[in-house]
Amino acid sequence: MSRKLSCLVTGGSGFLGQHIVRQLAESKKYNITVFDVRPMANAPEGVISLVADLRKLDQVEAAIKDMDIVFHVATAAPTGENALNIQLMQSVNVTGTENVIQACKSCGVKALIYTSSASVVFEGKPLKHVDEDCPYASKPMDYYTRTKIDGEKLILAANSKSLQTVALRPSGIFGEGDMVFVPTLVRNARKGKMKYIIGSGENLMDFTYAGNVALAHLLAADALTSCDTSTRDRVAGKAYFITNDEPVPFWNFMGDTCAELGYPRPARHLPFFLIIFIAAIFEYVIRPLVKPIMGNLQTDFTVNRILIATTHRSFSCNRAKKDFGYRPAIKLHDALKKSITAFEHLSYDNWQKELTGATKKK
Repeated sequence: MSRKLSCLVTGGSGFLGQHIVRQLAESKKYNITVFDVRPMANAPEGVISLVADLRKLDQVEAAIKDMDIVFHVATAAPTGENALNIQLMQSVNVTGTENVIQACKSCGVKALIYTSSASVVFEGKPLKHVDEDCPYASKPMDYYTRTKIDGEKLILAANSKSLQTVALRPSGIFGEGDMVFVPTLVRNARKGKMKYIIGSGENLMDFTYAGNVALAHLLAADALTSCDTSTRDRVAGKAYFITNDEPVPFWNFMGDTCAELGYPRPARHLPFFLIIFIAAIFEYVIRPLVKPIMGNLQTDFTVNRILIATTHRSFSCNRAKKDFGYRPAIKLHDALKKSITAFEHLSYDNWQKELTGATKKK
């Protein structure tokens, strides 16, 4: 019986990280350690949870010592109060990645799998089934994307015979444990903002189930630790788009998600140019003007998010299929059904019950 490989999952307490950790545990092939700023809740049996900071090299080196594989999933995303925290994104997504690479090299790690983003090639223009030959965005849509480009470049440049690296670029991740997509959609639906479709509503988007993204991470790790040199060399040093391979109209998926939770589907169309103009005025004129008085105003209504919601964004994952055998294990329709069960507490019916209960208490 071959020995279990030891692996570290940075960001293992987060949304995607938890999916990766669970699949690693189910495979029974690994000794698993989670590295995160908060402990992992409901960790699978045998999983070690370390509370530590990527920005501190000594903590990273201590965690990575004796590891065979590192899954670098941790990221500072532009959500909530961190939406405009450029310093945090730079220190975690770039400096933190530099620390992981340095620790992997000094500790003799064999394989480093990095969670990048499909957004590294998006600059507001239509992307229709593009592959990895598509260049990095010369004008990234936000600072977060810039840091993910920098992080991916660092990871791929670090590839060598002793440390083999790969970058995975998932698109539109959703699933159980998501703290952004569904909660944001529900918040907007309750405010009446999900009644509308911006633009024609025909733009395609690759949404990807988190379980399938996790599967891609495990398959990439298998390839990088394979006994077959040609398999390792075929994957090492490359970037791969990861999708459900089922691009759908963006607003159809929004509507399906709303309907599953009992909220009305978006139906009325709003002109794209009017909405993008209003978003630009708010983001580039109003917000800077009021910043000295009110601080950084948080909003979902940004130019980047309007462009994501109205522009074709679909990606080919043929390279991942060919090089390490990736195939989405769960189809989009089934994945949405599976995911929604985790958000029943946010359904329209439960919301109405909460409102009724609050009214009665008064």
